[in-house]
Amino acid sequence: MKLKITRSKINPLDEINKEYLSEAKCAFGLLFNEINDLCQGHLEDEDLDKVINCEQKCDRLKEKYIEILFKNKRGLPFLIEDRYHIINTIDKKIVGRCELVARFLQVFPFDIYKDIIDGIADLNQKFLNISEELIKCLELVENNFDEAYKKTFEIESMRRNAREIKFNITGILYKKKGDDLRIYLTSKLVQHIYEIINNAEEISDYLRGLIIKYPSK
Repeated sequence: MKLKITRSKINPLDEINKEYLSEAKCAFGLLFNEINDLCQGHLEDEDLDKVINCEQKCDRLKEKYIEILFKNKRGLPFLIEDRYHIINTIDKKIVGRCELVARFLQVFPFDIYKDIIDGIADLNQKFLNISEELIKCLELVENNFDEAYKKTFEIESMRRNAREIKFNITGILYKKKGDDLRIYLTSKLVQHIYEIINNAEEISDYLRGLIIKYPSK
């Protein structure tokens, strides 16, 4: 299953892909720090704006990537359509979701309940870990199918752990009474963070399917 590619010259598609993934990773780190700050009670709007700026930079890089992809007709080791689907899905379901959480935090009017701070921090750590592992998987899939294939199962396991954390948090929230808006918005925040984690696994599943589909490429 292993694929190794030797490139004699720099490919512009590869360069933009690296730049996109680097910018996305920056957004993940910034959002992770902001959620931690929320748990500690000192959120900074200026830093949330940085997450939004990263998402906007990723949009422009995605547009350049797609332009070069169809202009050069270069899709190896996958079809052009597969690459188009990957970049659009990452942009919408991962990076775009980071922007959504950042904007949600800008208007979130409450402190985090003390009895779920540790749970939110754990879920936040899972978000960062799985996002970074997805980046590694996307890098590996370019030249090493075996390692990328293994990475998809690691991501699957991380998502299962995150789901357990999510239900532990919501189990505490749903037992609270008398503060419906705070409970509802906190639950939405938890769900928004988990959605990024879940979407990361969906993308890794898609990559696993491509590896199975093109084992000899």
